[in-house]
Amino acid sequence: MPVQGSSAASFLQKLDLALTANSRWLPVLFISSFLLKLVYVIQSSEALYVTVPIMDSEYYYNMAMDILKGEYIRGDAFFMGPLYPYVLALVFGVFGKSIMILRIIQILGGSLVVVLTYVMGRRVFRPSVALLASVMLALYGTITFYEGQLLMMWLGTLLNMTMLYVLYRMRDKPGPRKYVLVGILLGLSALARANILMFLVVLFVWIIIDEKKKRWRCVSVLAATVVMTILPATVHNYVASRDLVAITANGGVNFYIGNSEEATGIFYPPKGINLVTDDAVKKHVERLLGRELSASELSRYWYQEAFDFIRNNPRQALILLLKKTALYFNAYEVPQIESYQMARERFGTLRMLFVNFWMLVVLGSMGMLYLIRDWRKHFLLYGYILSFSLSIILFFVTSRYRVQIAPVLCLFAAHALLCVLPSVVANLRRQLLPVVAVIIIVVATRPSLFALPGEDVRWRELTHEARRWSTLGNHVKAIETIDQAINIHPGYPDSYIQRAIIYKEGGNLFKAIESFSRALDINPDIATVQYDYGQALRQVRMYEPAVEAYRAAIRLNPRMLEAYNNLGITYVELGDYENAIKYFAKVIEMNPKYTKAYNNLGASYAKIDETDRAIEILRAAIDMDPQYANTYKNLGMVYVTTSQIRDALGAMQKYLALEPDDRAAQDVYQKLKFALESDTLQADP
Repeated sequence: MPVQGSSAASFLQKLDLALTANSRWLPVLFISSFLLKLVYVIQSSEALYVTVPIMDSEYYYNMAMDILKGEYIRGDAFFMGPLYPYVLALVFGVFGKSIMILRIIQILGGSLVVVLTYVMGRRVFRPSVALLASVMLALYGTITFYEGQLLMMWLGTLLNMTMLYVLYRMRDKPGPRKYVLVGILLGLSALARANILMFLVVLFVWIIIDEKKKRWRCVSVLAATVVMTILPATVHNYVASRDLVAITANGGVNFYIGNSEEATGIFYPPKGINLVTDDAVKKHVERLLGRELSASELSRYWYQEAFDFIRNNPRQALILLLKKTALYFNAYEVPQIESYQMARERFGTLRMLFVNFWMLVVLGSMGMLYLIRDWRKHFLLYGYILSFSLSIILFFVTSRYRVQIAPVLCLFAAHALLCVLPSVVANLRRQLLPVVAVIIIVVATRPSLFALPGEDVRWRELTHEARRWSTLGNHVKAIETIDQAINIHPGYPDSYIQRAIIYKEGGNLFKAIESFSRALDINPDIATVQYDYGQALRQVRMYEPAVEAYRAAIRLNPRMLEAYNNLGITYVELGDYENAIKYFAKVIEMNPKYTKAYNNLGASYAKIDETDRAIEILRAAIDMDPQYANTYKNLGMVYVTTSQIRDALGAMQKYLALEPDDRAAQDVYQKLKFALESDTLQADP
């Protein structure tokens, strides 16, 4: 509360009057904020982390490209929030595939959030507080950093702040009608990132507290509008996968990342998973369980694993939860893909944007504590910060997720600076308890408390940079970069695994084999690496070592179907058809729907002249998956050996319908056609 009669209070009152009488602050705020952000966007326009999307950004970008091709229905349920990719597709469709134009649109949205912070702060606090809060937000470098990337945080922040403004703007208009717009905004935000749905509980409580009449009707209207807004995503997911997934299927694995034996509170892929080759962590679980999984089954699997950990290790789980809470409110900007700290070292604009999360959380906490008596007025803002924070803490912490509470924190922080601190300083002796509380918050949230070692951050950045160079096809530069990462942590197997992947993408299989071998020297107990090692060895026809690698993978993961299947293929290439048949049969025993194994088993029986058995198995494979082309080709060749030319011709015709560019198959087809037209069974295709 302001200090009555003081010069500070007098100044604030005059400033409030000036701001109330003049609305020119709005365009000034918008333009100033936009220009600050634009300088960073221009400075970083050539940065690899902007121009070459990987991981989450790559998912969004690829989905947008699919939408532009007319693929509005995906092949499976959405793994990540669908709203942002559709926005990307709209922007790219209208303005062309320009990352620069997209980033400009995103910082325009970020500048609008600055204005929304001002207009809402003026309504809920006072104009001077609103002005300072909006200036602090404009100078908060982290939010500008993430607004400049192919990520959805800016969109969620814009929708959430609009929703809060609508709630306060329409507070004096009771009744259910206003909750239609609120429900649409909340639903759209959930389509960007579903964790905002936790705020729905806060809104239900708010309605019960604040609405004098028709409370339950208001609750019903809000809930129904939210459901109707997210319903298109649910319908899409069911049409695409015949699976009931409300919005996205990534909740389970995200919950497991933050609640497991190896969890640290921040993002790390689950043990044994390579996100380069298994970005939806689906192959890993299907190997473990020996069957294909729907999106909802996959999510339930990870949730169950996490809840088993919590149930069996309650003390460890509680400590982990407390650590995540401390980490969330700590000033350190936890990187997930890109590091804000490293970008700040590189780009002067980010250094100029000096407001950081430490300032916001310390001052914001002070403001929230001093306004607790007036909780009813600020209930939505308290509820937004706490519910959104909890929705992140329950999973895992990364700085890019928490930027969405920054605008509201700025409001409380500005109140603390203008209305609380002058009172505390003027009455320091009477303010011992609040001062102690603030000191505790300052110490507990200092960045060094949870900061990752600098060499770890540098290693991650170099690893991601190497991936980007490889994506661009510059494998020489990619190897140079990953070698720098290896020099930082020569004892990390992941360094060599990434180098092996880059060599493989560049076509240098022998170097890839060397790097896989180095990773296995450090840690031979990674089943996926043993499998990838075997794959590379088989491709260069080093069959005996490949057999050993596949067997090692199977020992480490007895449910890895691909290892059994490719071990069988390796035995085929060695001419050992009996062992090949044994392993293909094992795959089918473990997963009766694994089409490739049926195809390989049928072809193997054909090699030992058991043609009737081969035809029976290959036909079963076709019945199971009519779109798997190789089965038709193998069946056609078996028919040729048994002189069933008409059947062989039909099988090859179906194969070419699926694989029209196979020239060798086209030649076989023409010879079969000639043989049939000549009415001779002696033709040798």
